[in-house]
Amino acid sequence: MKWFLLILVFIAGIYYLVSTKVKDKMEAEKAEQLKQEEVLPIKPERVYVMRFSRETLLIMRRLTQDANPDVRFAATELLWQMQDEQSPAIIKRMFEMEVESDVKLSLIKMLAREKTRINLHILGEALKNYDKKTKISAIQAIGTFANKEALPILNTSLNDYDEEVKIEALKAINSIRKDVELNKEKQLKALELKPIFTIDG
Repeated sequence: MKWFLLILVFIAGIYYLVSTKVKDKMEAEKAEQLKQEEVLPIKPERVYVMRFSRETLLIMRRLTQDANPDVRFAATELLWQMQDEQSPAIIKRMFEMEVESDVKLSLIKMLAREKTRINLHILGEALKNYDKKTKISAIQAIGTFANKEALPILNTSLNDYDEEVKIEALKAINSIRKDVELNKEKQLKALELKPIFTIDG
């Protein structure tokens, strides 16, 4: 009987040590997962992108400087969707040179559709535009990114001479803060729901 009790105490001790070790490991994993920030993908993921001939690409690139604003935007949008290597530089140039406000606003809407690092940085170029409407639209688009990477991009707008632009930047920062905190809370809840032991069947 004495030996049986000793064995029982020994087994209980091992179980306690193993369960404590597993629990500590789970806590460490939880802390590590919370430390890791959600990182934006570099560019939009496309399973398959159709390739065009060099001649077609050159024509489309020329059309981004067409006299008709609708043609300029359509050509730029197509190049962007095709992931043409020159499309980020073309869009940046359009934010610098484009005179039609509607074209710039359409470009901002196009960039806001996909939350990637390249889209975010190109939207940052729109913040340097002289047109208040363009800047505000770009700020609002950046505010939908729900990622800390968007915050430094908005610094330009916080230093803007226009009060309305500053206010929109502060609103966007607050929106990003709320979204990031909400995502962290969801991650925490998801981690808390994970069982300590899993039985593979």
